[in-house]
Amino acid sequence: MAHTGRIRGKQKIRRPKRNRGGWFRNWAARMGRGILGLATLASLVLLGYLVYQYSQRVPLLNVGEIRIMGCLHATESELLRLAQIDFKDSLLHVNLQELSSRLTQHPWVENARVQRDWARKALVIEVKERTPQALILFEELYLVDQHGEVFKKAGAQERMDFPVLTGLSHKEVTQKDPQAMGLILQSLGLLEHMRQRKVFSSKQISEIHLSKQAGLTIFTTEGAIPIRLGTEAFAEKLTRLEKILPDLVPKAKDIEYVDLNYPTKAVVKMKVVEKRPSRKS
Repeated sequence: MAHTGRIRGKQKIRRPKRNRGGWFRNWAARMGRGILGLATLASLVLLGYLVYQYSQRVPLLNVGEIRIMGCLHATESELLRLAQIDFKDSLLHVNLQELSSRLTQHPWVENARVQRDWARKALVIEVKERTPQALILFEELYLVDQHGEVFKKAGAQERMDFPVLTGLSHKEVTQKDPQAMGLILQSLGLLEHMRQRKVFSSKQISEIHLSKQAGLTIFTTEGAIPIRLGTEAFAEKLTRLEKILPDLVPKAKDIEYVDLNYPTKAVVKMKVVEKRPSRKS
């Protein structure tokens, strides 16, 4: 039986025709999207600029009030001069950090916090003033704050009832000599400790002499007795002093100094009174 088969001829493969204009249309679409994006960005920039210009001119956004809180020694008029704020200025564009920095130029101002109060169209300034702890004597008296900073010359009304620190030069302090600053901080620590004592307190000393060699020497308000404390163990030394102080005060004019720089005792040095030779008759 004969088999018959179908003989397939070669078939032609037809390739799709290239759309030679497609790449141009794609490029044009991308360019269109890019131009549209640039136009949108330009519009937003222009809108922002117009809003900025508008906000600078609209009275509703101007500074309407300046409230200052926390002043004790610094006056509001002094701080307003430093603030340099015009009520025509836009509340939105006041640089709060720069304003705070200007306010700290006042010697009494340790730091200043500035905030906007949109409801009242106000700038609210909260001032933290320095806390004077002692006076220090150079050519004149200056105030020393809680951090050991010498921050201003003491006026006639600012010479408060504080002990006076002596023994350091103005140059040592202004140049932040480490040893000098360490002595100032030690003296402030001593005063803080003495405020908590009941028998011999900070009110009973008039001066603290600072020496890089000998440390701290305090002078009593009554009798001006020099008491050498050195640089450490102040609490234990003051406890020893309290036991003998009642006997020392009546003899104050004859005492040269009291030295507490010994482990368990206090050395009292009496003044040497030279005896004049008696005249022979």
